[in-house]
Order: sequence, then C-alpha cells, then structure tokens
Amino acid sequence: MLKFKYILMGAIAFGSLFTSCEKQLFESPYAQLDPAEAFSSADRIAKTAIGMYDALQNREFFGGRVLIYADIRGIDCGVPRYFGNVADFSALRSDDAVVGNAFIGGYRTINEANLFLKNINTYSGVATPQDEARYKAEAKFIRALNYFYLVNLWAQPYKFTADGSHLGVPLVLEVSDKPFDPSNRIPRNTVKEVYDQIIKDLEEAYPSLPEVTATRSISNVGRATKGAVDALLARVYLYKQDYNKALEYSNKVISSSKYSLQASPKEIFTAYTTTESIFSVAHNGSDNPNTNNALGQHYSPNLRADIQVSPDFVNLMTATDLRRKDLIVQDEGAYWNTKYTTIGDWVPVLRYSEVLLTKAEALANLSSGTSVSGEALTLINQVRHRSDAATSIVASTKAELISKILNERRIELAFEGQGIFEFLRTGRDIPAHGTAKEQKWGASTVVLPFPQVEVQQNPNLVQNPGY
Repeated sequence: MLKFKYILMGAIAFGSLFTSCEKQLFESPYAQLDPAEAFSSADRIAKTAIGMYDALQNREFFGGRVLIYADIRGIDCGVPRYFGNVADFSALRSDDAVVGNAFIGGYRTINEANLFLKNINTYSGVATPQDEARYKAEAKFIRALNYFYLVNLWAQPYKFTADGSHLGVPLVLEVSDKPFDPSNRIPRNTVKEVYDQIIKDLEEAYPSLPEVTATRSISNVGRATKGAVDALLARVYLYKQDYNKALEYSNKVISSSKYSLQASPKEIFTAYTTTESIFSVAHNGSDNPNTNNALGQHYSPNLRADIQVSPDFVNLMTATDLRRKDLIVQDEGAYWNTKYTTIGDWVPVLRYSEVLLTKAEALANLSSGTSVSGEALTLINQVRHRSDAATSIVASTKAELISKILNERRIELAFEGQGIFEFLRTGRDIPAHGTAKEQKWGASTVVLPFPQVEVQQNPNLVQNPGY
C-alpha cells in the first residue's frame, strides 16, 4: 500500500557533500567567513572550493528541484500539484513562489562561484598554481552548468530565432548580493550571449581540470572533470543544433575510453560513482533533511509520492526492458519512477548513455539527403540493448531514425531533467497530457516567468510575454 512518510525538518550541515576522509567542514559557512580567513591558507582554500559544491546543492535548484521542473513540464509525469502551477501552463503566473525560489536559487549558486573567483584572484599565490587553476575551473564549470538550466527554463530555445538573438537571462559575472536590485538594473542578455558565456567558461575550465581515475570516487563524479566539460559541451552544441560540434565533443568523451555503460541501468542510481556517471550533484541524508526538495521525496512511492509516471511512458518499453522492469514500480494502479528512492540520492546531470545518444543524433542529422547513418543506428542500439537485448531499433529513412533517437532519449533520460527541453530544442509542440493542454512550439507559456518582484524592482529585466 502507498505510504506517505514525512521527515522532520532538520538543520543542514555545511560541507556535507563529501563523506569520510573527503568530507570537509568549516566552523561557519563560507559565505559568512571573512575572505581573509577563508583564503588564508592552501587548506582553507581547498575547503572553500568544496564549499562551491555545497552551494550547487541549493535546495531550490540543483538540490533536485531544477530537474523536477524540467520534467513535470514535459509529458511523462502527469501534472503534479505540489509544485505550485509549474506543471500547469495555463495557470502559471509571475508571482508563483516556486518559480521565484528557483530563479533566486540558480543565481545564488552563480553568485557563490563569482565570489570564489573574485577572492581567489585577490589572494592569488596562497594555493599552488596548479590547485588555484583547478579551483577557478571548477567555479566556471558550476557557473556554466547553472546558466545552461536557467536559460533553457526562462527563455525560448536557441533556434527560436535563427541566430539566438532573442532575450535570454541576465548574465551576472561579478559578485552581487542582490543582482536585480534597482541599483544594478541588470538587463537580459540574448540567448546567444548566454550560450557564448557557457561555452567560454567551459573552454577556459577544461585545461585545468583533472581526468577521471580508473577507480571512481566522489572526487571525480561529484566534482568537475575534463570529461564533464566535454559531455556538457556536447549537450550545449546539440541544443544549438550545431551538430558538427556536438559530434566533436561527444567523440572526445567516447574516444577517451574513460567511460562505459553499466550492465544494469539501476546500478547508476544506487552506486553513483560508476563508469557511466560523468557528473552528478552529490548528496547525503543531511543535505535534504525535509520533505520538500530531494528527488527521492517526490518520486518515491514510499516517501511523499508527489510525481506519478504516465502510463503512456511505461508503454514505450517492453515488459522485459530493464528500464521498465527495474526502474518503474506499480502501486495501487499507479506507476512510479524508482531512479530515486531516498533523500540522499545524488542528482544525475551527465551520463555516458546521453553522450552516445547525442553522437547518434548528431550523426543522423549530418547524414546526406534522406540516408540513414549506420553508425547512428549502432549507437542507439548500444543503449537499447543494454536494457532490452531482444529488441533492436531499425529505420529506413533519416527522419525515422531521428524520431527513434529522440524516443530513445525520452526513455533513457526520463526524470533526469530534460523533459520539456527535448521538445523545445527540436521544435516540437508539447502534446496534451493529463490536465495540461497542448502547447505549441514557440508559445509564451512554454518558458517560465521572471519573478514579479524582480521585474518590479528592475525595469531593465523585461518580463517574458504573456506574464
């Protein structure tokens, strides 16, 4: 029987990102430390760098919520009511508190990265040059990652205009406690400018980041690496529909021979540091100690159980597909996703299976005329056969192959924060589902509103149409 379990709110332990010998604690949060203290020694700076990942765990953003918002605005989660009107396109307003908290949460993490970059430059030479370069690179990776989700939730997709010249989100690259305060009046940058900054941050970060080691640990899955940069760049270029670049960066990940598919998809969501895991936001029970933020709380049928899985999604898979057999459970007639089952579950951001499918999609789009890319078919079946060895994907035209790749992405990456993005980046309408009506591609309702209070304070922050 379905049970609702409520956990009492407790205090979050700062620095709880790392466990055992890697767990680093400050006596007081980094944001509350005087920079002269936080950057007074190489050891302090190392701990402060880890503090940026604690900031990345922001409950309203990468604590799990940002993945949820992208997915409940897709079609595989019904229309859950717990998250305000985020999932209800017609009812969402600019004064929605859930949307406002998410917007502020994303920029709060960016501000922590900006603050770190400012201070490590001020206290340059305290850490070794190699360590200093790595920490700067990690700050830029974190900033780029947050901007990627912000621009895709609050702005129309890159190809809404031919050159990405439509309005995106404000680029805040300097420290500001209140970036949208009237004294700042920061305007929105174009989507192209935001993407350009994401790419710039990632390209600058790459040389100073480490490769992953053969033996995986939290240090090279929960922290930025060269592989994470390449995988994120592959996604960024795919969203731009720059298929040559998407192919280039997916090839870098694949040819590195550092990553591989696990035998079972379930293992990725229980072991966390597998060779398929490229980057995740690491958590433990103290990071999300209440009922309101952790992925497991909302998805698991044994916790809050706020988000059901659509039967239409379940029916995309055969009964023996491991993604259905091991990652979907039925309880009292309803379907539930079991990628997340505890409040300590990590937030998956980049996985090797996505890179394989990105390469397949790039190859399929780059094939001449209506021809079918044999290599793309091999790649998509590599992902399919890991979970469903008895079923092979075939296609006789380029359009059919692309459609089947998108379908495989839908199955493979479900509930990992790409739901609505997949429709927007590919120019597709969002079908009617549950109580939600069909949303035409380019409709004003498919992007989130900027918080009303921020727009009122800053007339340069132009509101999205329709809000």
